[in-house]
Amino acid sequence: MQATGAESGLDGDLAAAFGVAPAPFTASVPDCRALVETVVPGMRLHLGYGANGMFPYALLSGEGLHIVSEAPTVPLAILRSLVAARTAQERSAPPAA
Repeated sequence: MQATGAESGLDGDLAAAFGVAPAPFTASVPDCRALVETVVPGMRLHLGYGANGMFPYALLSGEGLHIVSEAPTVPLAILRSLVAARTAQERSAPPAA
C-alpha cells in the first residue's frame, strides 16, 4: 500500500514502530516535525517543492546523512525521509554485544 494522504492505519503503525503516542502523522506537519525531533534528534528538516513544483520534498540532514524524499503531501514526504533516516542509522549502528 502506498499512502497518498491521511491514513489512520499507517499513523498507528508509525506510533507503534517508533514507540510514541498515536497522532495523525500522515495529516499533520506539526506532528511529523515532533516525530522527527523524537526519533532522530539533532537532524535538520528542510521542506520545499521540487523543480517541477508539483510535489513537496523533505530533506533530513545530519549525522553524515542527507536524505531527500518527495511525496504527494508534506507530511508523507517528511515521513518517507524519517523512515529512510532511521533505517540508515540502524544499518550503520554497531552490532549489539
